[in-house]
Amino acid sequence: MRLPVEKLIVLTQDVVNQFRHQTILVAGDTYVDREIYGDVLRLAPEAPVPVVKVKSKRFVPGGAANVAKNIALLGGKAVLCGSFDKNEVSNDLWQGLPSENFSFLSLAPRPGFRLPERYRIFAANQQLLQMLSAPGHPGATPPGVDLASACDVKAQVLVVYDQGYGAVDAELLRAIEAFRQRSPIKVVIDAHPQHVSWYGAADLFTFNADESLEAAHRLGAARRLGAARRLGARVETVNDAGQFLAEKLASDILITQGGEGMALFDRSATPQRIPASRVPLADRAGAGDSSTAVLALCLAAGAPLRQAAELANKAAGVVVAKPGIAYVSPEELMNLFHQEISHLLLESVDVKQRLLREQLPAIESVVRTIVNAYRESRTVYAFGNGGSAADANHFITELVGRFIIERKALPALSFSTNEILMTSIANDYGYEQTFARQVDAFVRPGDLVVAFSTSGKSRNVVIALELARNKGATTIGFTGNAAGEFPSLCDICIRVPSDNTPRIQESHLAVVHVICELLEKELARG
Repeated sequence: MRLPVEKLIVLTQDVVNQFRHQTILVAGDTYVDREIYGDVLRLAPEAPVPVVKVKSKRFVPGGAANVAKNIALLGGKAVLCGSFDKNEVSNDLWQGLPSENFSFLSLAPRPGFRLPERYRIFAANQQLLQMLSAPGHPGATPPGVDLASACDVKAQVLVVYDQGYGAVDAELLRAIEAFRQRSPIKVVIDAHPQHVSWYGAADLFTFNADESLEAAHRLGAARRLGAARRLGARVETVNDAGQFLAEKLASDILITQGGEGMALFDRSATPQRIPASRVPLADRAGAGDSSTAVLALCLAAGAPLRQAAELANKAAGVVVAKPGIAYVSPEELMNLFHQEISHLLLESVDVKQRLLREQLPAIESVVRTIVNAYRESRTVYAFGNGGSAADANHFITELVGRFIIERKALPALSFSTNEILMTSIANDYGYEQTFARQVDAFVRPGDLVVAFSTSGKSRNVVIALELARNKGATTIGFTGNAAGEFPSLCDICIRVPSDNTPRIQESHLAVVHVICELLEKELARG
């Protein structure tokens, strides 16, 4: 059952406001992200590759450290667990971490271990290249690590961040299992498929889609595919993998699917889909870290798993809309609809910009045609169905009344406004004749007939256009990308480059306003 918006806002605010009271312990693979920004001015003479003129650099904590940084920036207390030797890479890592709400839980050093580094090169906010310098011989976790005695804070959630770089090994997982048995802590494992057979008990495992399939296959092979056979001969889909992993790992499973959102496999409920927010994509890097941080904070605050997953999904949507490694703020999480409002408005702007590039001559032709029609004492008629009827009525209203300039009324009539006439025609002749019958009654040669249809396929509109042309009227069509039969039936066709009905109708209204403004200015000149 979907909650009312007012209650959903209150619940979200309550959970986010609880973040500052939560402590999260984060262990696992940490690396340093090195972002290089510049401009591409030419290609290299030796090979067809871009030459980047470097303008700025940024060092960003990566992996477990970035999850911990996200937690701290969201107001929670983050404790980063790991072995960090005093070297240049570790110094870069520390410099990128916040001073507030952040602390280290240092384990015994690993001889010869060096933090991995990832290099990402950008030009014009586009990523050109990514390089990873992984540790060649990661040292093992020192035996006998006791997290319970080492940790002097009471954490509500332990996040294990496993990217396969060597920080998470069997010894660390044994220490975590021992810690879990001695402490009432929730464990969230951002899992690596190659290590899935190592993992002990956890409250939640997270995978991306590809990882979930690989993990299911590896776990199935290790455990003889007993449960997998009940799902079918093979685990082939994310849904299969999620159900299989939830059963074999005896845990809840959250699978991220990029632009498709998330799939939640709750042991106490049927699989649930959480759709992704509709946002412009700038950079996926860091979205998973922000998502994991929000997930951990929500679970620590006592939020139900579904609500925690929804807020984590929202956090990922906020971050992917920003270039480079980015972060989500508590305010952004509590703004329930800001992301989608921004996306929809930007989508509308994009359609109008394409309309301007592609349809400018057609729009000018309509303005010239309607100006000439009124100078020759003609009449304008308009019609459409549903939202298109509203556009037609709006157009006629601006003509008969006024748009901006005070002037005399212009003869114009909408065939979509008289419900008694329309229902009478529909009842006696069929709905397909609702506009054609009126065209037959009112339209004269030289008049202007304006039809609105987002698809260009509405039969009553098409039939009326055919009759109007046969009667010698000038026909103008407002439609969308599909256009239907409009191009062949209209003397001028304004075709919005979109298949999205709301975006088409918004563009139609914008063009109507342009036409009315220019018409009034021309008629005022005499």
